[in-house]
Amino acid sequence: MFGKKKPKGQDPSLPSPYVEPERYEGRPLLVILENYILDCIGELSIEQQEGLTNIVQKSFGGSNDWKKTVRDTLQLDESIDEHFQQMWRRNCALAKENQTQLHPVQFAKMVVDRNFAHLLNDG
Repeated sequence: MFGKKKPKGQDPSLPSPYVEPERYEGRPLLVILENYILDCIGELSIEQQEGLTNIVQKSFGGSNDWKKTVRDTLQLDESIDEHFQQMWRRNCALAKENQTQLHPVQFAKMVVDRNFAHLLNDG
């Protein structure tokens, strides 16, 4: 089910939409950021949000508002949520125009890789 091949109709330049445990090994911030983006675009379940609350509190402390804790810790503006939503809508429209599909996980990986690489520990 979680193969490495990209589904038909996928742009080969996009990241995989599948779970890649090796991508996240030793990189909890990567997990947090990708899930933050997924939550912003409405793709994170209540159970996943609750799990993120625990992860964020263990990593950064903070309250039950895990997204506020992430924004405060990384000094991100509150408007970032709306920005990610707008980016998601634009990218979905572009994918449709190009007769391809964009999976939410691909979008989250792409945004983090392009915008937060400087914060991630690659060691």
